[in-house]
Amino acid sequence: MRLLALVPILAILAACAGAPPRRDAADPEVLLERAIAAAGGERALDRARSLSWEGEAEVHAGTTTIPLRVRTRVRPFASAYSTSWRRDETPPRPRQMRIDATGGELVLPDGTRRPMPEPMLRHERAQFAVYGLMRLLPLREAGVRRAPLPPDAQGRPGIRVEHPLAPPADLYFAPDGRLAVLTNRVPAADGNGEVTQRFLFDGTVEAAGVRWPRRLRIEHDGAPYFELRIERFEVSP
Repeated sequence: MRLLALVPILAILAACAGAPPRRDAADPEVLLERAIAAAGGERALDRARSLSWEGEAEVHAGTTTIPLRVRTRVRPFASAYSTSWRRDETPPRPRQMRIDATGGELVLPDGTRRPMPEPMLRHERAQFAVYGLMRLLPLREAGVRRAPLPPDAQGRPGIRVEHPLAPPADLYFAPDGRLAVLTNRVPAADGNGEVTQRFLFDGTVEAAGVRWPRRLRIEHDGAPYFELRIERFEVSP
């Protein structure tokens, strides 16, 4: 009888020995896997090497709010092209910005072209690098360091990411796996020190299987700075 009683116990022990270990939900690799799945999956993100969107935005400059239409195309870590114009201007007077491996350029409404000042170029490169982190797959690349973070004030788990082409960033994830918050520090556009940034993401817009935040808000040193609401989103290889 004693031998018979041992059979179920031995069976349980054998099953446990052969089962894979439980993975910690706060482990950076687990969080990254869930975030990639929530953003449309590895295959869709891999095809999305270029990101384009159009929508409305507001820039907060002290007590002034500037209403904009924006049209942007980004190839993360490589190039960015953006056209914007005030929504309250008639006719529209577009301003353009270009950043690539050769440097940066501004095109004024009258067509005048000017090299982007070096402090502004450093700032904008760091800003547009965030979209590479948001694409998530680059976080798996060789040379990228990932480390777990304590949960934020809302209890969201996070990852500290150090990518060679972007400022170090802290990423926090919603319960459904989606990227919810990103914080970093970037050079100030006027060359005067650094700015602490907080990106907040919500909503969803989808293209070719990629699910991207519809709304993006940026705070600079705790104050509202920029808000974007995407109306049209496209991706391409």
